[in-house]
Amino acid sequence: MCLSTAYDVGGGSEKFIADRITNVNVEGDTVRLTTLLGTQTVIEGLLKSIDLNRNVILIEGKQ
Repeated sequence: MCLSTAYDVGGGSEKFIADRITNVNVEGDTVRLTTLLGTQTVIEGLLKSIDLNRNVILIEGKQ
């Protein structure tokens, strides 16, 4: 099973959001991340990229 780590790259820096991400849903201008344990985190912003080789999710959060 491949689990990913999410980072907010808004504002020119990389800020940790969550790890062990199993599901990503984009709903308008929000990104909903769900972890292996079912914890959900909702970020206002744009999904920039998902790198499945490195297991990294980049989101540009609204400032």
